[in-house]
Amino acid sequence: MDKFDQPELVLRIKKHDAEALASYIDLHRGQLAGFLKSITGEHLLAVVELDDLIQEVSTAALSSLDSAPFDQYEPMQWLQQIARRRVVDAHRFHFGAKRRDAGRQRSIHAANPAGTAAFGLEQMLVASMTSPSAALSRDIRMVRMQEAIEELSDEQKQSIRMRYVEGLPTKEIAAKLGKTDVAIRVLLSRSMRLLETQLQDVKPST
Repeated sequence: MDKFDQPELVLRIKKHDAEALASYIDLHRGQLAGFLKSITGEHLLAVVELDDLIQEVSTAALSSLDSAPFDQYEPMQWLQQIARRRVVDAHRFHFGAKRRDAGRQRSIHAANPAGTAAFGLEQMLVASMTSPSAALSRDIRMVRMQEAIEELSDEQKQSIRMRYVEGLPTKEIAAKLGKTDVAIRVLLSRSMRLLETQLQDVKPST
């Protein structure tokens, strides 16, 4: 059966099939882009690429697929819920923390001043997993993030760095690593889920 047969995809998604979800997102990319654009203000679109928002929704969906409430929502409804949350998160990241200096807002992909690429990756990941109100826990989370990253495979480290530090799209990462786009998105989502799990005991409660 064609992988884009929607009833088959929906059935597989409800059975928590990550590749089916990735294919479904590809198939409905235009619809998802239209929805994101409709709920994203021009001020946010001036600092965030629509394609990046779609990628963040895709990654978040793949990461939380195992706990998706498909007894209550259809896949697109669930994706739209995630999209709303990602837009809110992006707005808070770029405009919510007034104490954030201009240099930090300029790019979340830049390495630290010392030029250590690994530290730049850890710093970005900690920032992305920590709300502005939980800044006090970041030093502890930074150390734990360093430890967690060391436990990843070389392929996981490489793909995460290319995506989140270099800002490469998953299709380009796939080409560089000789894998499919779907395989890279699944790899990234599983890697991020693993990192979040390993930082669970120092996760902010707010």
